[in-house]
Amino acid sequence: MRAAVAIILRDGEHGTEFLMMQRAKHENDPWSGQMSFPGGKIDPDDTSAKAAAVREAEEEVGVVLTEEDYVGRLDDLYGLKVNNRYSVHVSSFVFKLHREIRLKGNHEVADLVWVSMQHLDNPEHSHTFFHPKDNRVRMPAVMINEQKEQVLWGLSLRMLSILYDLLGQPMRVLSEEDYAALMELENRNIESGKIDKVTAKILQRAISNNAEDN
Repeated sequence: MRAAVAIILRDGEHGTEFLMMQRAKHENDPWSGQMSFPGGKIDPDDTSAKAAAVREAEEEVGVVLTEEDYVGRLDDLYGLKVNNRYSVHVSSFVFKLHREIRLKGNHEVADLVWVSMQHLDNPEHSHTFFHPKDNRVRMPAVMINEQKEQVLWGLSLRMLSILYDLLGQPMRVLSEEDYAALMELENRNIESGKIDKVTAKILQRAISNNAEDN
């Protein structure tokens, strides 16, 4: 399956934050109840993967993204193999908001949360998590909210690892062992190419400036 997501950033009280949604629980949804970025399957009517990410962001969380918000595209990622085939091929697009917005989740969304990069700098938020389809497989993970069972792991965490690579800084919430395990799961689509240097500098500047203000 081809899919696309929107990683939406903003300047928050504790530095740069990114928007995550907790999917509503549904027996026919393989990602039921999990934390993810706004996004979904690329439809035949979508003119591009980016267009799909923009459409899904508006449908799922009520955010209308524009070209002025757009920062750039991360490397594509593949999900884990199932029956010798990759389960999903995901394109990720980064947007930075410079205006107030009102979020409105649709029926697919159980909760919306802004997660600060400061949260990912705290090793105390590291979490022991086992793959829901195989409880023998330990996965690197980050606890967002224990009471609401909001755990960041899998593809979403891998996307953020790419973003951190671009920023040239470690994701301190993960131990060296967990980070190495996450990298072993890494399977980028080399054909997409890495985000260009100009876009990387824009992202670095946007985040570093906000960090200085806080």
